[in-house]
Amino acid sequence: MKNIMYKILFKFFNKINKFKIIVSIKYYELETNQKINYVTQGEGGLVLSGDITKFRIAETSHLKSGSYIECSGGVLIGEYFHTGRGLMIFSVAHDYLKAEALPYDEKVLFSPVIIGDFVWCGANVSILPGVIIGQGAIIGMNSVVTKDVPENAIVVGNPAQVIKYRDKEKVESLIKDKKFN
Repeated sequence: MKNIMYKILFKFFNKINKFKIIVSIKYYELETNQKINYVTQGEGGLVLSGDITKFRIAETSHLKSGSYIECSGGVLIGEYFHTGRGLMIFSVAHDYLKAEALPYDEKVLFSPVIIGDFVWCGANVSILPGVIIGQGAIIGMNSVVTKDVPENAIVVGNPAQVIKYRDKEKVESLIKDKKFN
């Protein structure tokens, strides 16, 4: 009897969670006046925090479960962006270098994050304030992006480092032939 009750409760709360995610996405779309493509992949929803009016994502791009994006410094995501679950983007940081208290004071630094077209981020990628990711870049899973990523670069690690580059001519050919999803 207990097992049946837990199964019923699990299904009930699962439906509530799915409904909550749908409602939050619709709210974000209304507040930012844009379509946000969201793909469920495991647990968790999408959280946009801070000044979400400074968040922009192309209609051809998508976000997945467990993503958290702090928008106050500005976040711009280009065309055909793909990500794994657990993406974290921060566009604000504490000014610990000039702080008048430890570990930091109330001063906040706003730095936009810009992600170019055709970028692919693996699961659990973190992108720090002020980073620009160039067109066609690939960010390996669990990477922490602390500085700009050049076009077509493949980066991995914490901090993320360039390990190689995609073939520039091949990427340009695929774009010219409109072969993207």
